[in-house]
Amino acid sequence: MRGAALGLVLWAAGAGLAQAERVPVAQGEVIRATLIDPTDRYDHDILGSLPDWGGLVIKVNTCLECAGFIFADVVVTLPKTRVFEDVEARVADLDGDGRSEVIVVETDMARGATLAIYDATGKRASTKPVGQTHRWLAPAGIGDFDGDGRVEIAYVDRPHLAKELVFLRYADGTLTEIARAPGFANHRIGQEVISGGTLRCDGQDRLIVASGDWSRRLTVRLDGRRITAKDAGPLTGTDQWQPVCP
Repeated sequence: MRGAALGLVLWAAGAGLAQAERVPVAQGEVIRATLIDPTDRYDHDILGSLPDWGGLVIKVNTCLECAGFIFADVVVTLPKTRVFEDVEARVADLDGDGRSEVIVVETDMARGATLAIYDATGKRASTKPVGQTHRWLAPAGIGDFDGDGRVEIAYVDRPHLAKELVFLRYADGTLTEIARAPGFANHRIGQEVISGGTLRCDGQDRLIVASGDWSRRLTVRLDGRRITAKDAGPLTGTDQWQPVCP
């Protein structure tokens, strides 16, 4: 588990579910994930009054072929030197195998934030820490941003400093960086939400982020390993992040 403790709580829903119909938790279907155990042990406070989190619960269905559900709560508890520094845990099928993974910002308090991938077996992969304490990254979106049928994960590396937009792919338990470019943002210091996200336009996913100076809204796609951004108007009002296709 790479320094995280893993626990398991089982509970059933539905009547008459045979023991033989269950699959091992590691082969189950991730349904949702929730951050737990709010903590103030890290003094970064990049998300304003929102807490950091000391744990994560991953709800897994272990009864894939039967008329009902048997859920297993996989509980991840971080060591005291780490926190989940995020607004939520995201669930998506990243590698196209039909089973979802969990995507969350996990921070080493001495070395900064990482983007971490979990599933029912625990932690599967993460980016390298951004390098020092009080340095963070902000997830930007998940989707097929280049139209090739594979899923990409986007985040902004240090959205208040470096302002680099990064695209990754996850496969075979490994995260691979495929593109990076400067000049983008999706969070301001103290903001309790991460702005932008993924928008479906004309049958293809687009990423919505801000320009690095927060003057413009941008729609972004991948073109091979090149990041292509299109101006989608000024950022001037409370409706600035309403979904609008270019």
